[in-house]
Amino acid sequence: MSICPSCKAANPDSHQFCQFCGAKIAMDTLLNILGEEALQPSSVPTRPLNLESVLETIKIQVKDLASSQLVSDIETSRDGSESEPLPPEFNLEDFADVESETSMVVSSTVQLQDITYAGKTDVGMQRDRNEDDFVAVFQTRSINGKSQISDRSRRGLFVLCDGMGGHDGGEVASAIAVNSITDQFRPFWIDTLPGEKMLNEIICKANQVIFTKNENEKRKSLGRMGTTLVVLGIHDLDVVIAHVGDSRIYKVTNSPNLESILEPKLEQITRDHEVLNQLLDLGVEPEVAQSRPDAHQLTQALGPNPSDRLEPSIEFFALTETTLFLLCSDGMCDNDAIDDNWRSHLLPILNKEVDLQTGLDRLIELGNNVNGHDNLTAILVMCEMA
Repeated sequence: MSICPSCKAANPDSHQFCQFCGAKIAMDTLLNILGEEALQPSSVPTRPLNLESVLETIKIQVKDLASSQLVSDIETSRDGSESEPLPPEFNLEDFADVESETSMVVSSTVQLQDITYAGKTDVGMQRDRNEDDFVAVFQTRSINGKSQISDRSRRGLFVLCDGMGGHDGGEVASAIAVNSITDQFRPFWIDTLPGEKMLNEIICKANQVIFTKNENEKRKSLGRMGTTLVVLGIHDLDVVIAHVGDSRIYKVTNSPNLESILEPKLEQITRDHEVLNQLLDLGVEPEVAQSRPDAHQLTQALGPNPSDRLEPSIEFFALTETTLFLLCSDGMCDNDAIDDNWRSHLLPILNKEVDLQTGLDRLIELGNNVNGHDNLTAILVMCEMA
């Protein structure tokens, strides 16, 4: 047995990460099991942040605010089933101009015409308590000149968490994370999305709140609360995604192929933080990595460990075509539920053959039929281009 250096719990020698708190166990244990030859540099590509792939980064400035009328819409939903377009506008006074680290402007005639969403969480077929949580925030800002709207921005923030921990720990952890991320994100979301450094700090602060609660309540092993996290932020054509754990974000598009013929495409744009992927990155053969009993054990989560041991994955990119995003907990996507059924359950939504709410209800039903062993939560976000 191997002893976790963080929570002191006993783990089987085959485990690289603690089954209770997720902390990394001594590397020599893994070397003894797999052998040094198995741990060679990985040929698996990673996805580091690459802002050079985006057209020139500039700071957006809004001039002559004193002579313009500022209008903003805000709509927020939590823990329920909603499908709404952007709400009616209202005046927002004392609008502060806060600079962001990163702003991306795409030189194109393509514009974001609308954002709509549908979100729903379900307890599943075998659980008594729902430890998932989510939130959606919309904002629309218009600056009116003397005779017409001179600028209009559309933006959305979507956060989903899948909690874990003894008693009510998972439910508490996911709620803390959702509230903390949303509250911290808003002040830095004026003219642009928060940059990578700021978003990393936002996530780490949410982690620290949960970690401190664990420490204060002296939670150990299975009683130590934690949560996964996925974040989708949209500001006009600029998009940022961030995640910790194994909750996922997918996107569905109709993209032109080499012959300029539109072909539907599903892409998982997050990569699970689990033992399997870490072993693949070390060069372990897929068959060996997948056969391990701890292959799908989380290597990262919010809450169990201090923030200096947390490495959120963050990526920026630009919208170039009408896109359907799906944020979901593992109860929704386990057993390849999305990969095997996206053409029947997601593509019709993208093609407007099925409305968002109907499509979401069908998706949750699919998750319960294929899985059902866990809570399941899904948020569908449709970004329509003009």
